[in-house]
Amino acid sequence: METTTCGCGEDRIPATLARLTAELVAAGLVVMFLTACLLACAMRAALWWRDRRAEDGEGSFFEGFGRWEEEHDGPPPGRGGGP
Repeated sequence: METTTCGCGEDRIPATLARLTAELVAAGLVVMFLTACLLACAMRAALWWRDRRAEDGEGSFFEGFGRWEEEHDGPPPGRGGGP
């Protein structure tokens, strides 16, 4: 049995779909690669900034947190002005 086409280009549909699918996959890979590069750059900058702060002697906000008992006798004073 012979197949007939209407002459409107329906015989090119599978090739077009295959090409568009391949382009979509390639674009997705490029976007994922660029995202990974941006995240790596951001992490490197954050680590550089953290190390630079440590070299300057600028301490963290939480540096002395929880050391009251090591430096003083007894618990820290209360806030409420109680007994």
